Amino acid sequence: MRAKAFAAVAGHDVERLHLRVAWLCGVVLFLEGYDIAAVGYAVPSLVDSWRVVPSTFTGALTAGNVGLLLGSLGAGLLGDRLGRKPVLIGCTAVFGVVSLLTALAGSPSQLAGLRFLTGLGLGGGIPLAIALASDFAPLNVQGRLVILMSMGIPTGFAIGGLLSSRLVALFGWPAIFMMGGVLPLAMVPLLALRLPESVAFGAAARRHNPVVDLFRDGLAPSTVLLWAMNLLNLLGLYLIQLWMPALLHVTGLSPSWAIFGTTIYALGIILGGLLTASVADRTGVEPVVTCGLAIGALCVLSVGLLDPPFRLLIVLLCGAGIGTGGCQAGLNSLAGRVYPPAIRSTGAGWALGLGRVGTIAGPLLGGVLLALGFRARDIFALAAIPLFGVTVLMAIFGQLRRS
Repeated sequence: MRAKAFAAVAGHDVERLHLRVAWLCGVVLFLEGYDIAAVGYAVPSLVDSWRVVPSTFTGALTAGNVGLLLGSLGAGLLGDRLGRKPVLIGCTAVFGVVSLLTALAGSPSQLAGLRFLTGLGLGGGIPLAIALASDFAPLNVQGRLVILMSMGIPTGFAIGGLLSSRLVALFGWPAIFMMGGVLPLAMVPLLALRLPESVAFGAAARRHNPVVDLFRDGLAPSTVLLWAMNLLNLLGLYLIQLWMPALLHVTGLSPSWAIFGTTIYALGIILGGLLTASVADRTGVEPVVTCGLAIGALCVLSVGLLDPPFRLLIVLLCGAGIGTGGCQAGLNSLAGRVYPPAIRSTGAGWALGLGRVGTIAGPLLGGVLLALGFRARDIFALAAIPLFGVTVLMAIFGQLRRS
């Protein structure tokens, strides 16, 4: 009788523990989502304040994503070597401090340098949070839990957009970065006190080369496909997400309305993740994400081909967000499911890290196209190409997993 009671209490504690880990990691990803999108939300106001053209900020958008790439690769390895908790706390502190310093930037070059440093912290936090949540989640809800936790990123995009529009109107663009610095630093003590270390850390630390292990034991095809899908999806997502405020501003919308349009896209991403999570553990992540991607790609293509009025544009942007959001959250959960715990942090970090090539190419491509005189609708049409590509790869990945 005592044994049964003890088991019930222990089971309750474990349940509360995995929910606590998912909640804390989700809050970190929310703050990361806000900080990742912060520079995009600030660009319309910086264009007016510094009296420059939008393409001037290509360097800042690109530098931030170079930092994200290096942060994902490095922190993934360090998480499996030094422990996921301390590395996650360090990454959160880094992007909080540098975001505060960004409020003092006085030129596009200074902004680019500070965004690179911010990206180092931001890039490291995402794979570590995915690995920690996957380590503690029960297998029967792992996919759903990681997808829901990953929704912290687009939620940060969306609420950050609403908050940024008010901050810009009341205090100017520096307030966007000040808010993005204060909140992560306030989160650091809570992580130190309440976030547990993964039980997989001991086994991971004994691995000689976890990157090589990503290609062993039949994992090579899944690894290659995950890298390619992350690259293509993040290319399309960041081309749209980070340049959308500037593109809408160029068409004649005020900075506040341009931010509002981008926020609708971010809300679509949240809805897509919620829809994917609701059925992922019953039907499988792969078929759900494949269907969502196809819908999202069609919506993006429609924006480019139809040149819709503002109300229809909002509907299409929401649909585009549903497709890309469900995909990226699903990809995050797959990285947590495909790899064993001992190399999970490295697997998630390198999948996102190689995918960050797309986050660099996306903003860079948008800046080049703007400089060459491409219209906003043309850029949307081009952004649909990588989204259709990742749809095909996801279908192949699903077939591979089933066989």
